[in-house]
Amino acid sequence: MQDFRFKSEADFNPASLGRHLCMDFNDALGAFAEDRTKRIHGLLSSYIYDVPQFPGDEVEGGIHYSNYVQLPTSLIPQKQPELLKQFSEEIKDLVQPGMSFFDIGPGPAWSVRKNTLPALNALKPSLYMPVDLELPFTKEACQVVSQECSGIEVEPLVANFHQDSLPNTQSAHTMIWYPGSTLGNLPSPPNKPFVENYFVEEHLEFIRTPSDQNPDRDHGERYLVLLMDRRKEDVESMLDLYRSSSGVNCFLSILIKLKRDLKAQDFDPSLFEFESTWNEVSSAVEHTFTATQSQEFQVYDGFDNTCATIKVIAGEKYALANSIKPSCDDTQQMLSQAGWSCLKSSMDADKQFHIHLAKAN
Repeated sequence: MQDFRFKSEADFNPASLGRHLCMDFNDALGAFAEDRTKRIHGLLSSYIYDVPQFPGDEVEGGIHYSNYVQLPTSLIPQKQPELLKQFSEEIKDLVQPGMSFFDIGPGPAWSVRKNTLPALNALKPSLYMPVDLELPFTKEACQVVSQECSGIEVEPLVANFHQDSLPNTQSAHTMIWYPGSTLGNLPSPPNKPFVENYFVEEHLEFIRTPSDQNPDRDHGERYLVLLMDRRKEDVESMLDLYRSSSGVNCFLSILIKLKRDLKAQDFDPSLFEFESTWNEVSSAVEHTFTATQSQEFQVYDGFDNTCATIKVIAGEKYALANSIKPSCDDTQQMLSQAGWSCLKSSMDADKQFHIHLAKAN
């Protein structure tokens, strides 16, 4: 049975979700800026994973995502687990056992079992910390690891790893385990190639730096394992996954969340047509929403008590979400620019995904 934060829609207060879980007021303004040159593509990507907060809530992006990522046409459950397992064995002699292991966005229990447990068995950390915005997700990951891996301490970490630095622990070394779906959802500046995407570079710089900056303390080595999806040769087959009903509903949930979180009562989310297209310049599948009618509505910031008006123009395309799919070489270059030394890289047999071990400089 679904557990809800609020008993009914009448009880729902966006501000009580906290800034991390509520749609950002300025993100919405940037995504729908009247001046096309000021629109940042993919600003609302991170909101595709949200779940209902009260009975009847139609914000179900996370539910639809869980469905479409397990479709037979999805390569994530087919290709990622074996590549992660194989790579863990390849790097176990390059990193120190007994480290702290941060699992970035571990996902549901099936994902932890397939994508994380083999790494824990190979790398033998002393502490496992799943990192997510929602406590239930981190607790579920801890339960799986506690049941399957004896001798590893588990500790859930509820945090926004885009805004909250990962803490230092008592372990001498740290592993950041990052299958990169979330990094792939970062925004992209219009008409900039992936290696000039400052959103990605700043994020990789941010997770490189621990929250404790005490110069008298030795923070040990900080490692990153980053797995990324790459562009498929058959672009149309790559786009077909997002055209499934589960994929479409996952992204449409962004609009419903905007109306809910920003109290946009006059906004009609149904007045858009959804389409996913490949942007060769930014190396991203852009999830675009074309307005079928013009709309003008107010959005409200429950944290700062401010309002603004958004004007949607009929026929305009708004690139609200990204699925960035860079090449292996470009990812290595981006890691270097962000202060990481790439120690080892690999790809699956079909070259659908690439994975990298890097060490913080």
